[in-house]
Amino acid sequence: MTERESAPLRTAHEWVRERLRQEIVNGVHRPGDPMKQTELAARLDVSVTPVREAMRDLATEGLVVVDPQRVARVRSFDEREVREVNEIRYRLEPLAAQLAARNASDDAVERIDALAEETVLADTDAAWFDSNLRFHLEIISSARSPVLAGILGNLRRMSSIYLATAVRTTRGVREKSKREHLSLAAAIAAGDGDEAMRIMQSHLLPTETVALMAAEHGDRPSPIT
Repeated sequence: MTERESAPLRTAHEWVRERLRQEIVNGVHRPGDPMKQTELAARLDVSVTPVREAMRDLATEGLVVVDPQRVARVRSFDEREVREVNEIRYRLEPLAAQLAARNASDDAVERIDALAEETVLADTDAAWFDSNLRFHLEIISSARSPVLAGILGNLRRMSSIYLATAVRTTRGVREKSKREHLSLAAAIAAGDGDEAMRIMQSHLLPTETVALMAAEHGDRPSPIT
């Protein structure tokens, strides 16, 4: 049985999209790497069509860019783009946490708690990247604001590319996040919107931008607050 056959029932297009998205977030494909459709199709044992469709979706999400020669590459971020994405997230994601504390269903609270624990127990960077993204997307979804979810969902996935860089190049990022995830889940479970907003604001401070600049320029910049 192949990996795809053992996965939950999805179309080939959906399966390929989720697989490639996860590989990008986990650093299997680094910023600037080409995403050659024929090679990906052969490795994933699918036709080129679902790979092409998946690449179109990932481009819409901002994870992949297609150059004039129609070569798809993992998106690279310059300092201006990183700061812009972080600024928007810093203003909107705390609002999502506040709304989640007010609006999350009992089932959603349980999922948020479970995902916070999952990030704590993750024993590899790849496992942590995956659970961290699902944790934040669950909070965003639990805000029950479709407009906010639409904006933040894509920004969260885009920022996962350089968050992966932060974890690989900056000590203590995962440990800091683990503590804050547990506190954030507790605030949401308690229905304390103001505390959830405060924790999320602290949680989003400088590590992502700092790590990206260190990785790209080989220096060790001071934290940006």
